Amino acid sequence: MRRIAVSQRRDAISGRDETRDALDVRLGGLLWTLGFLPIPLCSAIAAAQGDAAQDARAAADYLDALDPDGIVLSGGNDICQAPERDNLERAALAYARLHRVPVLGICRGMQMIQVHQGGDLVPLTGHVAEEHAVTGEWLNHGRRTVNSYHDYGVPNDALGDDLQALAWAEDGSVEALRHSDLPWLGIMWHPERDTPTAEADRKLITTHLGANP
Repeated sequence: MRRIAVSQRRDAISGRDETRDALDVRLGGLLWTLGFLPIPLCSAIAAAQGDAAQDARAAADYLDALDPDGIVLSGGNDICQAPERDNLERAALAYARLHRVPVLGICRGMQMIQVHQGGDLVPLTGHVAEEHAVTGEWLNHGRRTVNSYHDYGVPNDALGDDLQALAWAEDGSVEALRHSDLPWLGIMWHPERDTPTAEADRKLITTHLGANP
C-alpha cells in the first residue's frame, strides 16, 4: 500500500486557545478507498524552533522520516494565511523534487505549486461554491463540469517556471497544470467534495499517485 503524505489546513480555534491541523475526512476516506494509506502532516513541525533555518531543517527531516511514496497538497487556507503550513508544503515540494515522488495539488495545493515555482495568483469572482465548465485536450472528451471553491486563481499568462497549463475555466484562468519534468499535477477542483466521486477523478488520482501493489 502506497503511503501518501497529505497536508492539512491550519485553524486557530477561538475561545479554546488552540491551533489545529484539520483534514476534510472525505479526502482521507477517498484516498483509502482508492488503495492508498493517507498520512496527515503536522504543520507544527515546520514552526517548532522559531528559527526559519532550523524549522526548514526540521520539516525536511520530518519528510525524510515519513518517506512517503506520494504527496497530496490539500485545499483550505489562502497562501500566506498560515505560514507554518506554507513552510511545511514547501518542504514537501523540496522532498518531492529530490526523490521524484508524485505530487497532487488540490485547489490551494495547486496554488502552492504555482507560487513555489515563482508564479502569480490573481483574485477571481464566480469561483466560490459554484460549478462551471473546464476545457482542455487533457480532459476526457475535452470538457467537463467541476466544483469550485476558490477566491484566487492561476493566470494563464503568468505560470510558474516549468509549469504547463492543461485545462481552463471559461474566464481563462488555469484549472489544471503540470510540471514539465517532475511528476507534479495540480487541479483547482475538489474531487473529495463530489458524492459519488467522479470516475474521471478516481482514475486521475490512482494514475497519478501510482498503481498499488
